[in-house]
Amino acid sequence: MAATAYSPHPIGARRPVPGLSVLAHMSAGLLALPVVTDYAYLQTTVLMWKDFSSWLLFFGLIVAGVGCVLWLIGLLTRRPGPSWGAVGMYVLVMLAAFFNSLLHAGDGWTAIMPWGITLSVVTCVLMLLAAVLNRRATAPLSLRTA
Repeated sequence: MAATAYSPHPIGARRPVPGLSVLAHMSAGLLALPVVTDYAYLQTTVLMWKDFSSWLLFFGLIVAGVGCVLWLIGLLTRRPGPSWGAVGMYVLVMLAAFFNSLLHAGDGWTAIMPWGITLSVVTCVLMLLAAVLNRRATAPLSLRTA
């Protein structure tokens, strides 16, 4: 039996802005890793882990910001992009990550416990919800009903 590849973009259809999905996945990885580094800080109390969390949040916000600019360019040129529900969730993710970054700018233990790690987990959960919303909106109709 031959395998057939599914292409979400038929021939002649407008394609999304190049690089948008790569930036979305990169920012998701950069914004999810602070949960791991916060947990490492709680276990060891080595300040290096708190600094790693701050850097990951900072670069995650930069990459997400570039992704937002590309999404706006795609919106202006009428290219397909994520669903509006996913866009709303992405905005909540960026807000949570921004406040998390402000919290991680504090000193040592008080920057992480209890609100730093809580916001890191909330950011991850919001990213998962945004991914599920985006996946459901872009899935073919035959897979949506399953």
